[in-house]
Parts: sequence; C-alpha cells; structure tokens
Amino acid sequence: MRELKYKKPFWYAVLAAGGGIALASAALIVRRIVSGSAAVIPIAMLAAAACGGGYLIYLALRAIRQIGALPEQTAAAPKSKREQAALALSEARSGVDRRFANTLSAVILILCSFVFLWAFGKAQKTEAVPQSTVLTGIFYEKAAVLSIDDSQYQGQQDVEDVPIGSQMVTVEITTGQFKGNTYRLKNNLSYLYGTVLKEGDAVTVSFSMTDGEVESLVLQDYDRTVPLVIVILAFLVITVLVGGKVGAKSLLGLGLTILCVFAILIPMLLGGSPTIPTILWICAFVTVVEFVILGGVNKKTVCAILGTMSGVAFAALFGQIACALTRVNGFQMYVANPEIEALLQIKQGQDPFYSLQIGDLLVGGILIAALGAVNDVAMSISSAMNELKAVNPNLTRKELFRSGMNIGRDMVGTMTNTLILALVGSALVLMIYLSSLAPSFRQLMSTAFLSVEMVQALASSVGVILAVPMSVLIGMLLFGRRQKKAK
Repeated sequence: MRELKYKKPFWYAVLAAGGGIALASAALIVRRIVSGSAAVIPIAMLAAAACGGGYLIYLALRAIRQIGALPEQTAAAPKSKREQAALALSEARSGVDRRFANTLSAVILILCSFVFLWAFGKAQKTEAVPQSTVLTGIFYEKAAVLSIDDSQYQGQQDVEDVPIGSQMVTVEITTGQFKGNTYRLKNNLSYLYGTVLKEGDAVTVSFSMTDGEVESLVLQDYDRTVPLVIVILAFLVITVLVGGKVGAKSLLGLGLTILCVFAILIPMLLGGSPTIPTILWICAFVTVVEFVILGGVNKKTVCAILGTMSGVAFAALFGQIACALTRVNGFQMYVANPEIEALLQIKQGQDPFYSLQIGDLLVGGILIAALGAVNDVAMSISSAMNELKAVNPNLTRKELFRSGMNIGRDMVGTMTNTLILALVGSALVLMIYLSSLAPSFRQLMSTAFLSVEMVQALASSVGVILAVPMSVLIGMLLFGRRQKKAK
C-alpha cells in the first residue's frame, strides 16, 4: 500500500508560511494606514494576500487533522480491518492531494498579488502626463434639473426626426464646493450631441474659475452614471445566476483584467515603457491569474495557459510582419481622429528616449483584442482533451493529438468569424461612409484605413488559429501516454 505523498512536516511548513504571509500582509496594511498612504488598490491586494495566508492556514490544519485521524494498520489485523484502513488511507490521500492542489493555487495567487503591487507601484511612479491646454482648468460637477424654462426644438425628417434646437433649463449643483447654487443654462440639441431634458433629470456641467468665482458654466449632457450602473449590475446578476460559482469566478477574472489595463498597463505605456513587451507580460499575468481562479493548478489549466500565450505570441509576430509589409503603424489608427493630436502632445512633453510609443500601439491593440478569443480556444481544447483522457485513459499521444485537432478545427471557423465580425461591427459607420464614396478597387486597397483594419482582424485570427495546434500539442504532451514499443 502506498504511503501518503504529503505528510505532516510538509503541512507544518505550509502552516508557517500561511501565518507569515497573513501577518506580513496585515502589518503592511496597518503601516499604510498609519502613514496615510492607504490607497484602495494596494490595500485591496494586501487584504487578498492576507486572506490567502489565512486560507493556507485552514488547508494545513485540515490536512494535519485528517492525517492524524488515520487508523493504525498492523499485519496481524483481520482482513476487514485492513480493508477499512486501506479505504481510509485512500480517502485521506485523495483529500490531502486535493488540498495540496488548492495550496498551490493559493500560493500562486498570493505571489500574483505581490507582483501586482510591484507593477502598480511602478506604474504610479511614472511622471504625470501633461494635459491638453484646452482642458486645463476645466472642472466637472453633477447637477439636477429644477425646471424647463423654454424649449425651442423640433425633429427633422432628414435626420430621422432627431430633436434639433435648444432648451433653457434651471439647474442646481449637487456636488462640489458650489453645491446648492442654481444657474440658468442652455441645453443645445443636435443629431450629434445633446438630450432632451425634463425636470428631475441628473446632468453634468463644466466650468472654469477665476479668483474663486465660477465662469463659463456649460451644461454638458445627461448624467448616465446611474443607468450604466444598472446595466452593469444586470450583467453581473445574469452571469452569476446562469454561471453559478464559475460565473462569479469569471467576473473576478474580468475585474482583474480591467484593473490591470487601467491601473498598470495604460500608466506604464504613457510613462514610456516598451509597448509590446509590456502588453505581453500583462497578458501572461492576467491569463495565469484568470485560469488559476477558474480551475486551480492542474494539467488542464497549465495547457490552457501555455496555449493562450503561444497564440498571443504568434499574433504579435504576425502583426509585426503584416505592419512591416503594408507599411502601417499606430499613427494610421487615428487617421482623421483628434486622438492622435492629444497623444502627440503627450509625447512631445516626454523624454524622446523614454516616451509613449504610438507606432507600436497597433500591434499592442491586436494582442489585447486577441487575448479573449485565444483564451476561449485554449481552454476549450484543454478541457476537451482532459475529458478524452478521462473517458479513455489508454489513448496514446498520437490518438490524443488527432482527436484534439479534430475538435480544434471545428473551433477555428467560428472563432475567426467572431473576430472578423466584431471588427466589422466596430467600424460599420466608417465602412458605410467609405462605400458611399464609391472608391475604385485600387483606391480602396491603397488606403491606410483598410490596411489597418485588415491587419488587426487577420493578426488576431492568426493568433486564434495557431493557438489550436499549440494547445493540442501541449495537451498531447501533458495528457497523453507514451505508446509502448512492441518487443
């Protein structure tokens, strides 16, 4: 009979490590609060690490208790006693192994929380980004519509009866130092901006200040904060109701991804960090954390992680080659858009050797766009190959590879269509405009717009397609059984 693989000394070490992590994280939280640097994100990460340390303590205590409760077995014991002891040992081994997998997952997530803290600290040390001179000194506050004093607008048939004109409204500031002040403002209405207001509506206003007095007060738009929160909450509820625990874990991973993009990636890119390497390591970090949260540490998640990163790497390589061949870069992404001027203004105020790399943003955007689809394909293939092996443990590596490729080929067409159609949908208005110009085929093929859109779509699709054989190959090595040579 096999002995327990993980015995008490190992779990005592886990117990000590968990206690150390929990105490250290708690001490750092207290230190930040006392020093007055209690930012929400670092405190949240340290609290997560402290909870992880507590979870390690719990797992270690449970394992030690289970090992200590094993019945003693002697050679002279009756057969039924030996069978009971063997069954108890088998159950203990299964439980301890499961706790070891959970321990490994907790350790990885704790390490990732400290990596996040390091990256977040580095991102926050980047120099402040210079604002546009047009926006400097502009303040925004919320207000409520008290009354509609005058309305002069009407719908026009050529713009689908969208109201065009203006309203005179009285608003009361509801936030900031001027809370309670009332103003009479004009609400301009057009097919490009503005919303017809009614009494009680929440709005946003902008203003500048001179010698502490408000001037140039402008009614911006209807305040959509509450409706957006309702839509987001509906999405969260539907995801949890349908997906259950897995859905909740996926939302946790989604929240981490959004947090990494806005709290780490964008500040680091604005600070001059190399675009493609920075995005690649952020993609790798997010992928590891998401898959460990969803499935723990096992062969399936290892296969999915490696398959995802190989697909993203291929998308980066193909995107760079395609950009070089078509002679497009990040500057062409913003043709006829005002964003490029703001980015150039930021770049001009930075060190020329360590500044925002606008040219690489095209390939960087491809990597972020491809990550979700590659994640899906890699995990689907990994899960399918894991199930194949569970149903038929005698599958050889060759047979497993063949079955995995058959499954992967069915995914390629649908996922590629998903990426292409998503890109078509996002650029639909511009494509309709270009079609209205009736350009010749040669003229259309020479435009930078078409090249940029095609490179984005095709590079992302190549990442998805090549993630299939890479995931299958990795799964074959992890799940497959070597075929014994005939004697």
